Amino acid sequence: MKHVMLTLLILLTGYQTTWGDDRPQRVVSINLCTDQLLLLLAEPEQITSISHLALEPNSSYMAAKAVQFPVNFAKAEELIDLKPDLIVAGLYTDRSLVSLLKKLGYRVEIFPLSSNIEDIRNNIRLMAKLVGHEAEGERLVSEMDQRLEQISRANPDHRPRGAFYQPNGYTSGRNTLQHSALLLAGWNNIADEEGVVGYGSIDLERLIQAQPDQLFTSSYAPGTQSRGQKMLHHPVLKKLTQGRAPIEIAYKYWICGGPMIADAVKMLHQSIPQ
Repeated sequence: MKHVMLTLLILLTGYQTTWGDDRPQRVVSINLCTDQLLLLLAEPEQITSISHLALEPNSSYMAAKAVQFPVNFAKAEELIDLKPDLIVAGLYTDRSLVSLLKKLGYRVEIFPLSSNIEDIRNNIRLMAKLVGHEAEGERLVSEMDQRLEQISRANPDHRPRGAFYQPNGYTSGRNTLQHSALLLAGWNNIADEEGVVGYGSIDLERLIQAQPDQLFTSSYAPGTQSRGQKMLHHPVLKKLTQGRAPIEIAYKYWICGGPMIADAVKMLHQSIPQ
């Protein structure tokens, strides 16, 4: 019944699915990661709405710019009311919502997750193509690559060993942006050495045996103090890293793939013990 009502709403509002070859003029993003790329690449007048998550400064690299635009909560009725000519979403956006929008004739483009630098390049280029700013996309890719190459050239011959260590032993192994960033910054990733693929966990005993030179963390909600967070300051871990506390690298640099990964790589590189 709900789907029938939505179809009637489409007919009443006179929406037409005519894309043509012109740049989209009413783009709506319903995913944090597509928010970031859209804000980086589209003209302001092309952006009709972004997700409410884009306003969260701890996870949104583009939060300062995001305040200029209307936000949505990824509800079918509000999206239809926006009359978009392009909707951009993520791989894990509600599938039933995406399916409904496509059935109603809306153009929905799904962006895959980024787990390495090549994925980031591909998604930048995809968004640039969709909004008609391919030259700007290539400029962003080129600038990112140049920054990463400059950092790589300055990496030490001997690579120290580090790991991302989150509450409850959560860590980032191979096929994650954190792993890629560690390698590019001149570190070896202990989680990868311990066989972690993707996001997984590593217990305190294994971490101690691995003898890390430095630990890194990303607080999703800075200022909170859960029991799991307190474990990050365990005296044994401090002793292992010669008194160095875990270094905070904000989530906004890699919760989504984008050129801001170069900022994270630079911070990781600057953390290498001298």
